[in-house]
Amino acid sequence: MKHLSGKRIGTAVVTAGILLAAGALLCFPAAAADGARRGIGYCLNLLIPSLFPFMVLSAYLVKSGTAGSLGRFFAPVTRFLFRLPGSAAAAVFLSFIGGYPVGARAVAALRAQNEITEKEAQRMLCFCVNSGPAFVISSVGCMMLGDLRAGFILFVSQILASLLLGIACRFTLREEESGRSSPQKPERAVALVASVSDASRGMVAMCAFVVLFAVLVSLLLASGTASAFSHFLLSIGVPRAAAECLLSAVLEVTGGCMDAIGAGVPLLLISFIIGWGGLCVHFQVLSAASQIRISRLRFTLFRFLHGVLAAFFTNLFLRFYPTTISVFSSTSQPLTYQISGSAPAACALFLLCVTFLLTIQKFPIAKKEIKNNPFQPRKNMLK
Repeated sequence: MKHLSGKRIGTAVVTAGILLAAGALLCFPAAAADGARRGIGYCLNLLIPSLFPFMVLSAYLVKSGTAGSLGRFFAPVTRFLFRLPGSAAAAVFLSFIGGYPVGARAVAALRAQNEITEKEAQRMLCFCVNSGPAFVISSVGCMMLGDLRAGFILFVSQILASLLLGIACRFTLREEESGRSSPQKPERAVALVASVSDASRGMVAMCAFVVLFAVLVSLLLASGTASAFSHFLLSIGVPRAAAECLLSAVLEVTGGCMDAIGAGVPLLLISFIIGWGGLCVHFQVLSAASQIRISRLRFTLFRFLHGVLAAFFTNLFLRFYPTTISVFSSTSQPLTYQISGSAPAACALFLLCVTFLLTIQKFPIAKKEIKNNPFQPRKNMLK
């Protein structure tokens, strides 16, 4: 009876939420349209240029068997630190430099290829979800904070928090060792086509969540719900800076960082927001790894722990390397795809491309005359 009652309550809450959302769309159509435009602009100018190449290459490394080949060299490290097979090393590395959903896509590909077990995939999703240097260093550090050193402190804090969580999972989340099958490796060309198709489907789902949450945030602002929530937090004693950015930080990481910096919160709280990732990122990751059965409660708990640990390391670094950040004031400049060109991300992408070229096989190509080049230069898509 309790189970049925809880299920009815959940259904009633979902139904009420849908009705409220429908009413908000009818009452504030201009705000919804503006939010959708901003979400699409964010996808075109930042998300796709910075994440899509990493998603393709991460899937290719797994599907082509390259991850397994490289895993023989990294097996001692991954087994010692994370109690994972060597083939998982590529996914762990890509989760550090690729962006939030890239690691999850790599973990899902490893599981689909039977390179890791279900339990190992569940453990990897607890710590292979990180923001890449393109966002942390370039966007938050350089563009929002105007301090490159602050960006590096935030990025290193995220990596250390992820490593610590991965090591903790080695000891806390135990499971029975089960045999892994050795999947038949497809041809390199077939693996490349499959990787592009898989990354394309994943990118569409990610962009859909980004647009959806952009519309949701716009509706909350237009309806006055966000303002009412902030006043409620102030009435119960929450500091003004935290009250002004808490809702956006819970929902979406980019807007949360902007609001937090605008409110003048300490750098360690910005580090927590990046580690938490926002519900929008949570949905993206769970969608990318939909074939892996993972507890939503466990995933949310580890995202919270990631944020706490990242804030701790940021506070520790600031004791030795104090930095002064200015109040955020560059809201008039849109975030463009150029911020994805950070040095660490560029070097990692170059190395992955070299690996792809070295592993690809030679296939006969029929000689045909091509009169017109189908790949014409495309114009930059700006907000």
